Amino acid sequence: MKRNSLTLPFPDIRFASVALVDGVWDVRAQKLSTAASCPRCQVVSSARHSSYQRRFWDLPIQGRPVRITLTVRRWQCRNVACRQSIFTERLPGIVDPRARHTWRSAGILRLLGHGVGGRPGERLAGRLGFAGSRATILRHLVRHQQLPDHSAPRVVGLDEWASKRGLHYGTIAVDLEHRTVIDILPDRTAVSTAAWLAERPSIELIAPDRDGLYAEASRRGAPCAKQIADRFHLVQNLRAAIERQLRGLERPIRGYRANPERLLDCDGPPSAAGAGVQDEPKELTHMSERSFLLAAFAKVRAMYDAGKTVAAITRELRLSRKIADKWVRLEFLPERTRMAPKSTTPARFAVYLRQRWAEGHRNVRRLLKEVRVKGYTGCYPRLAAFVAKWRQKAAIKQTPATAVTLPLDPRTGAVISPIVAAALCIKPRGMLTKRQAGKVDILKRELPIFACMRSLAMRFRGLLRGHDPAALDTWIRDAMRCRIPVIQQFAAKLRHDIDAVRNAILEPWSNGQTEGQVNRLKMLKRAMYGRASIALLCARMRPLREVEYHQI
Repeated sequence: MKRNSLTLPFPDIRFASVALVDGVWDVRAQKLSTAASCPRCQVVSSARHSSYQRRFWDLPIQGRPVRITLTVRRWQCRNVACRQSIFTERLPGIVDPRARHTWRSAGILRLLGHGVGGRPGERLAGRLGFAGSRATILRHLVRHQQLPDHSAPRVVGLDEWASKRGLHYGTIAVDLEHRTVIDILPDRTAVSTAAWLAERPSIELIAPDRDGLYAEASRRGAPCAKQIADRFHLVQNLRAAIERQLRGLERPIRGYRANPERLLDCDGPPSAAGAGVQDEPKELTHMSERSFLLAAFAKVRAMYDAGKTVAAITRELRLSRKIADKWVRLEFLPERTRMAPKSTTPARFAVYLRQRWAEGHRNVRRLLKEVRVKGYTGCYPRLAAFVAKWRQKAAIKQTPATAVTLPLDPRTGAVISPIVAAALCIKPRGMLTKRQAGKVDILKRELPIFACMRSLAMRFRGLLRGHDPAALDTWIRDAMRCRIPVIQQFAAKLRHDIDAVRNAILEPWSNGQTEGQVNRLKMLKRAMYGRASIALLCARMRPLREVEYHQI
């Protein structure tokens, strides 16, 4: 056993002894006081009753834990009106009642728990010489979490987060001015969110998620606050509408009066594709899964055209509501979008191979040499298997044209997918690469409707940052006059929530900071293997006060 001298930085405490026992510094001290105040009535008493020993942990010394055994007195309360006759002496600024760690030691444990979590914090604390399990670290963090200093927020962002994806969702509230998390709610309902907003009358601006329930909650809980639509989500909604149009899937819903020319080419005649099963390639119709989907799609379309509601169709056919909502808006059932073939796949060079095959060049070795010059990196057996089916046919069967025909990419020879075309439609010319700019030029040249939608999309992106609400009214009027159903529907939705869209043009705030906090919340939840409670997630998301970094 080793003995040494030690000076404790605590007031009115006399050091008695220190010893290193089993790798732990055992410090014994005594509290020096002649009187103490009753914690219930605050009357000072000097009548000593007895003494007892308190044991708690302090900051480590030389990488070893420090356990302090402090002799503290009990006192008698002389106030006859007080219900507490005997009380123990309090140690303010040193340790809380019934606590096992001093203030400064608990502050470091909270810092470790806030930064890295329970198990990593336990390992790091043990390496630094702190005595504390992961449960102790998380308990200190949750019990002593504090609201930010700016507890009266003015600009708030609301968004959802998934506690269990697809099943349980919560709500996160972010102070957009100070870029900090205010609170995390365990559910995603308009009632609870409205109640939370009603408790904070200082809120002036709200940037809700595009989910309609947050807009309803804002109207209920903070009717005087302004709502701000998120500019990024507005552009993404426009991109999704353009993608539906390029797929050739969008049709006016029942009761919606739109121009009958609703296919890709506004100048062309309307499509003859009806609500029933459209003409399909023979290579697809023999597939049982495809046939089943076509039959189900035809039945849904027939029931909807007969006047039945989507809810009734869902119950009768036992379909999901998502599929039924999608199918009632389709002109025909599309094929699945396929990825562009890679350089290792002969399908990427199918156009060139078909041309050479039609010219009479049937030698696979010679075709292999030619496509290798064009960038083919696959092997001979793959190319031979690809052209083997052509040998069994007297003539190459051409796939019937579908209702929607997008141009080919001149570099790969593959059809430009609707997803890529929609993304390019909303992307400014200055942000396009040379290859992307070439695709845009081809789309504008071969699809007149693409040029119209791109013009409207560029104007919409510009007015969102132009701080001119009058330009929005002009854009909506022009969009409603165009003969594109999806653009007309998008403009109608903007008109329905026109105040929030105008505030998005005038105000600098957006929901981007909230989305970033949601990503941070996902990272913390996954780092704790999805077992963290709402209280622990809230404690780790909220910032620690500056004073907690300087309690050593």
